[in-house]
Amino acid sequence: MDALILLSWYDENHRSLPWRSTRTPYGTWISEAMLQQTRVTTVIDYYKRFMILFPTIEALANASEDEVYKAWEGLGYYSRARNLQRCARECVERFHGNLPDNVDDLLSLSGIGPYMAGAIASQAFNKVVPAVDGNAVRIYTRLLALPLYAGDSKTNAEIASRIEKDIDPDRPGDFNQALMDLGAGICTPKSPKCDACPFETSCEANLLGLASDFPKRREKKKVPVYPYTIVKLIFDDGIKHVCVRKRPSTGLLANLYELISFPGHLDEASLRIALIHHTRNTTIVSVRRLTSKTHVFSHLKWDMIGYEVVVQPQKNTDRAIMFFDQGHDRLVGYRYVNKEEYAELAFPSALRNYV
Repeated sequence: MDALILLSWYDENHRSLPWRSTRTPYGTWISEAMLQQTRVTTVIDYYKRFMILFPTIEALANASEDEVYKAWEGLGYYSRARNLQRCARECVERFHGNLPDNVDDLLSLSGIGPYMAGAIASQAFNKVVPAVDGNAVRIYTRLLALPLYAGDSKTNAEIASRIEKDIDPDRPGDFNQALMDLGAGICTPKSPKCDACPFETSCEANLLGLASDFPKRREKKKVPVYPYTIVKLIFDDGIKHVCVRKRPSTGLLANLYELISFPGHLDEASLRIALIHHTRNTTIVSVRRLTSKTHVFSHLKWDMIGYEVVVQPQKNTDRAIMFFDQGHDRLVGYRYVNKEEYAELAFPSALRNYV
């Protein structure tokens, strides 16, 4: 790849993004973490808000977990937020509250892999290192008609070696960013805009009329589908409270909050029976069906229906003692929170329709 052609295109067509205006190590790191699996247009507002809430590595390290998760709410892939705070604390302990300026030390930190290490080192510290993401793989496999599979470690290693030969030693960060912008706007996964590409006449896949065939992709496995009934249970004794609990610290959606859920799709009659069985000293006063919703994770899919249920205390019943039958593990650990508390909790995107 001709670096001069790529950088000339970038100088005229690069995107104006808030983290590029300063290119601090911290800002670069936060933006790269947010951009994983998330569109740039979505990230911009989250990035600005996050940097106001946690302007330094020390601020992020000292924040509560719930504060960090709430700032991340809606971005998904919450392990990124957990790793960000873990990494911030490691930086405070090991590097005086700074990110290290070399790839090896960056790779030793939680949540920082080869791509992110390369992105931070090249963009924030001007190190001549590759940053191989899906955009870089797509561009190089098309440019050279390389029969490589997306997502393979061998593919990433091959593309990294080619970038090392091509990267501009004076502008390594811009070179890596240029690949990202070219892949995001021109050399897209579907319907690439080859006629607007600076490499239109030298791209082998384009000349063969096979641009969309690169990189090669293995057939995706079908993900299992799990049906759930989500219940927003509201206790109304004059001041409304919502029933929530915090998910375990490991596993899917770790440490996020959730509403009540039952396996399977319950009709209203079955739901009433389930709630009566598991609650005590309350009366169900209303049941409202909510919109059905599906949510696809990387390895499974939730197929959800939802209800909003309002209960009121029976005579001489206090909310503090109106709780679930603790003998049923599925409903252990729930508590009622008021409106102000509820607004501060971080829920997964999968439950957005019901929260």
